[in-house]
Amino acid sequence: MESNIDTGDALLRCRVHGGDGPLVLCAHGFPDCERSFREQLGPLTDAGYRVAVPTMRGYAPSGTSRTGHYDAAALGHDLLAIADALSPDQPVRLLGHDWGAIACYAATALKPERFSHLVTAAVPHLREAGPRWTRPAQLRRSWYMGLFQLPFVAERRLRADDMALIDRLWSDWSPGYRCPADEMRFIKDAITPNLGAVLGYYRALKNPFGDSRRLLFARTTVPAMYLHGADDGCVGVDMCRGTERAFARGIEVQIVPAAGHWVHLEQPEVVNRLLVDFYSQCHPPS
Repeated sequence: MESNIDTGDALLRCRVHGGDGPLVLCAHGFPDCERSFREQLGPLTDAGYRVAVPTMRGYAPSGTSRTGHYDAAALGHDLLAIADALSPDQPVRLLGHDWGAIACYAATALKPERFSHLVTAAVPHLREAGPRWTRPAQLRRSWYMGLFQLPFVAERRLRADDMALIDRLWSDWSPGYRCPADEMRFIKDAITPNLGAVLGYYRALKNPFGDSRRLLFARTTVPAMYLHGADDGCVGVDMCRGTERAFARGIEVQIVPAAGHWVHLEQPEVVNRLLVDFYSQCHPPS
């Protein structure tokens, strides 16, 4: 089923899979699209869950922000609006990768009572990892973030040679995995129509709007699991150290061998087993 959900600031296209079970809401990152979770759909729906996979604001075919906001608070409010539209009476399970992880941290900080389980991947909680982003090794990995701050220059660089930079980032970040050509086409087609909006996520880091900084550094009070590929070339595995301190109700940290940044695509059997097990756990209210 396909739904168009107006979050108040953007119109988001959301695909919903499965029957009437508890909702799992999946949020993708960059450079990616809603098909990022294709390996999780079958196992989750087979386990009795309904799975909602939105295309995040700025990515086609979803709309751009009416107010020009792509900061963490805006992303968190988008997830809350989807949760309220699709599961108004029951708490939602979250799965966020990369920028989707940041959106999930923000959403759970805004209204923790709306979410029963939180799983994030590839970007550890910024309460602990944020100050380490300026370390030399991570700065070298994050060189692209500086490029993305340059208006027009970044857009031109991304468009060049059929978006060859996107291919490079996938290769650098997940060196043991090759994204299928047809899937890469979906990704590029989602990013191309509104490059300025997609880059707006990174440009918002310089001047976070409203509550974004507070939300990103707030301790998470939802039971959580964190997944990180041992060979991640985007966010070093060393950035995960101490992440437990950012979670008030505990967290399972899983470092997955033989996986890079797209851990859920590179080791789907491992990740899916962890997801189904974690989502089935009963966590009494705090």
